[in-house]
Amino acid sequence: MVNRTAQRRLDYAIDIRPMTEADLAQAHQLSIGVGWPHRPEDWRLILAVGHGFVACDAIGRALGSAMWWPFGEDFATIGMVITSPRLQAQGAGRRLMDTIFEQSGARDLRLNSTRAGYRLYRSLGFEPVGRIFQHQGRALVAEADASTTGTVRAVVDSDLDALARLDRLAYGADRTRVIAALLPQSVGTLVERNGEPVGFALCRRFGRGHVVGPIVAEDDAAAIALLQPHVAAHEGEFLRVDTAQEQGLFGGFLEACGMTIFDSVTTMIRGRSHGAQGAARTFGLVTQALG
Repeated sequence: MVNRTAQRRLDYAIDIRPMTEADLAQAHQLSIGVGWPHRPEDWRLILAVGHGFVACDAIGRALGSAMWWPFGEDFATIGMVITSPRLQAQGAGRRLMDTIFEQSGARDLRLNSTRAGYRLYRSLGFEPVGRIFQHQGRALVAEADASTTGTVRAVVDSDLDALARLDRLAYGADRTRVIAALLPQSVGTLVERNGEPVGFALCRRFGRGHVVGPIVAEDDAAAIALLQPHVAAHEGEFLRVDTAQEQGLFGGFLEACGMTIFDSVTTMIRGRSHGAQGAARTFGLVTQALG
């Protein structure tokens, strides 16, 4: 007689192993399954700047994923945590997170949680600290009720060091390799004051269209000035900005430009919070995973 309990356990046996480029096609199918817009190219970029794991069944099918990105010795972010419905009740998400905890060591950790993952992350010691709003839609050129001191120009390759420095001060961690990976794929704007870069925005292909992020600026007016050229360049096309700025001039400008709030996630931390170290702030995320 077949032991049905043993058979069910065998069916759900999973193996956690490092993600490679060979896994990206299956990882892409996982994100499609949960309604995320990431293209294979988007997966390839985020894997290139971090580390990933897949949960596989006995015949090697990827049924879950998780990624983490170290930014120095004391901070990292976590994202792309996906488990198929058949594994959600079997603890696959917790096992993937435990694998990341082992790899990341004593680093402080940050993630952006969907509603589906919130209970798991709370049980693992993450605390909510804010929300990120996903603005998206067909871009409309809108007048901005704001003005900024400084000159906006296009980003060039030689701006990499300045962009990385501004991002580090606004984000609270060194993401030079992320900015370096984004730059060849992006069109950027930069605001200068007295010849000194004080803010920037990068726009690239992502998901259903384009995303603008990161956006680093000293205030709403500067963030709007950096975003405006990208809205104009993609008028009538799908455009997305992920931001913590629900209220104020910047959030209002996104709405006026046709990018209404589509969804939101909860920012959560495990350990010490890392934030801005200067006048500039992060108005737009790279992605909800990378922050």
